[in-house]
Amino acid sequence: MATRIRDAVLLVPGVTGLTAGSGIEAATQFPGGKIVGVRLGDPVEVHVEVGPVPIVPVAEQIQAAVRGVLESFGREASVEVIVEDIALPTPVDTAAGD
Repeated sequence: MATRIRDAVLLVPGVTGLTAGSGIEAATQFPGGKIVGVRLGDPVEVHVEVGPVPIVPVAEQIQAAVRGVLESFGREASVEVIVEDIALPTPVDTAAGD
């Protein structure tokens, strides 16, 4: 389930990645690995990095994507989206070439 949640979240436009969160790592452990950025429970926590986009609409899209995955497993839970970082474009130093 955590893998499907990760995949659905990464398809949301504006999401640039999942993050481990701050403090205690947000992850779901399974035999052979873990999914960083997704913590199953109630609420389901999703920790993301987004691009320079309006955060509220992206968070709503993430919630809808996660709820869709949960429903496909016959599960209901609240979904908490934590925006940990915003990936800003790297400024171009135009003075360096002068």
